[in-house]
Amino acid sequence: MLVFGALALTDSAVKCAENVMQPGDICTTTRKGVTTERTYDEQRSENRRIGLIMTAGGPVVALASGAFLVGAVRKRRSGPAPLGAASREA
Repeated sequence: MLVFGALALTDSAVKCAENVMQPGDICTTTRKGVTTERTYDEQRSENRRIGLIMTAGGPVVALASGAFLVGAVRKRRSGPAPLGAASREA
């Protein structure tokens, strides 16, 4: 997410899906039966907003995943001793 967000923020082209827009173009998209039209300037703002969300969301996802992984490793290490371990201690 972080990489794609950074790429979206650094891309100077205004895109509607994969099509590069020019001033005066209208971007028309349909999602779940709802059609949305955006002007060139509105689409540029939308692309930037999505880039910012992805750039901010990438580190959040990475931190949450890391915390989950650390918790899982700690839980596994603190689990019960394997079978046969008690007989070696005696």
